[in-house]
Amino acid sequence: MFKIINIKRLKKDLINYNKINIKFFKEIIKNNYKKIIIILGPCSLSNIKEFIFYLNNIKKINLNLKYIIRIYYEKPRSNIGWKGYIYDPYIDNSNSVIDSFYIIRKLMIKILNLKFHLATECLNFYFLNFFIDCISWVCIGARTMNSQLHREYCSNINSIIGIKNDLSGKLSFLNDFKISLINKHFYICFDFYKKKFSKGNKNFQFVLRGENLPNFNYSIIKKIKESIIIDCSHSNSFKKSIFQIFVFENIYNQFKYYKNNINGIMLESYINFGNQNIFNKFKNLSITDSCISFYLLKIILFKLNEFNND
Repeated sequence: MFKIINIKRLKKDLINYNKINIKFFKEIIKNNYKKIIIILGPCSLSNIKEFIFYLNNIKKINLNLKYIIRIYYEKPRSNIGWKGYIYDPYIDNSNSVIDSFYIIRKLMIKILNLKFHLATECLNFYFLNFFIDCISWVCIGARTMNSQLHREYCSNINSIIGIKNDLSGKLSFLNDFKISLINKHFYICFDFYKKKFSKGNKNFQFVLRGENLPNFNYSIIKKIKESIIIDCSHSNSFKKSIFQIFVFENIYNQFKYYKNNINGIMLESYINFGNQNIFNKFKNLSITDSCISFYLLKIILFKLNEFNND
């Protein structure tokens, strides 16, 4: 296994900042407070300069909201394709993975200094080990949520775990992951093959991302007793980014008028609306899944802020 040296460390103020805010989000989940955890950002990281521009525009809105920013440096694949920034940061098949470790770590620290919080998806936990001290919220994706190794790893970290329903949409698998997550495990860690005894992680949320049909309707939501985040994208929007607006409207009304366990939403958004082929060179446009534009995101955030201050 290769060794990463001279990697930039978090300063004490950012370590404390992360601890305080993870605790804040955990309190929302544990006590089901009437607050929405807002997770937003592009489908996947691809251009650092554009990403910083996107974040600075969010910062300028200056609303009374806490944001968790998606920094998804890996891209899950059902078959083949570009696997994300960490594997191929220059999108030229150079596989400059050592460069990407330093670039991503530096970017995360910059984002924390902007007073945002960070979310990522745990595909390869070998990679996540280099960033976990920066991360507040870790998503286990639809393709990995049945993995024994991911369950063991997540049972031993301090971050909040978001468990997505798998591609079949069978919600009983969410409970299987939960049971494994909250219990203690013994396993062999990849870090020099050390033995590990995990303590169990009781801080988690179910992330509903749809199946063959959307699964954010109230008849499904009311049956779930755990904290819920609704993914407004993917199958819930039939993979049409504009439909994220309709999903948000439905969730907003459920949150406001019904008693349920919805504690958050996830939005795929970027600077411009839509997406492009990975080989195209249009600026400020996603090269993976289609995203809503910053203009539409701004409307949603003002709506959430209005509710937050009711």
